[in-house]
Amino acid sequence: DACSAGLQKCLSGPSGSAPVTFNERVEAEVLRRKHIEQGIQPPGFTPGPGRRVHSNYFDLAMLMDYWSDKRLNHHTEATTMLYAARECARIVLQEGLHQVFARHALASRALSTGLQAMGLSLFGDQRYKMPNVTGVVIPSNVQGEAVRHSLLNDFGIEIGTSFGPLHGKIWRIGTMGYACRKENVLICLNALETVLRQQGYRAPPGEGVDAALAVYRSAEAVS
Repeated sequence: DACSAGLQKCLSGPSGSAPVTFNERVEAEVLRRKHIEQGIQPPGFTPGPGRRVHSNYFDLAMLMDYWSDKRLNHHTEATTMLYAARECARIVLQEGLHQVFARHALASRALSTGLQAMGLSLFGDQRYKMPNVTGVVIPSNVQGEAVRHSLLNDFGIEIGTSFGPLHGKIWRIGTMGYACRKENVLICLNALETVLRQQGYRAPPGEGVDAALAVYRSAEAVS
């Protein structure tokens, strides 16, 4: 019925705005709660029967009028964010949706293959894995936060930790948007191998990069 996304993820935009789409059923629910601030109400306005949305920023009914031909003066838009969102969409369409999806899937496969070639274990059932993030089990003899710190400070690469019961047990490595490119995957694997070796983990030298590169070579051969 409804879908929202973060501009800063696979679209490679700045954080702070979210594309949203929804169908007629959701629209009807939104309009049931439609209220407009008294100072900007048009003549003859009748509010919806539903409970008022307390935050202007999350009031989709007013936002719908803001973007419609009614031009409701709801808020002062951050126009730079709109230009950024438009540019993100332009770049995606220029590459082609099918190609974008394929690039993310390939990068995920190459990264996962490279990590496993280094002797690392992937977290979760890989049949249900999303292509934009890979969970990696932190080896028992490695300090997970120290690895993240070294990657960021020595190589300018940031990988994620996790939350709740998985905190300190897995890393999360994203393959999204601009980061989802062959050179970035290979650089990440090479840097991770170096940092792990400094931590005492004996990863087979060069195996991660070689395995990931083989995935890319195989894909290039059939394309």
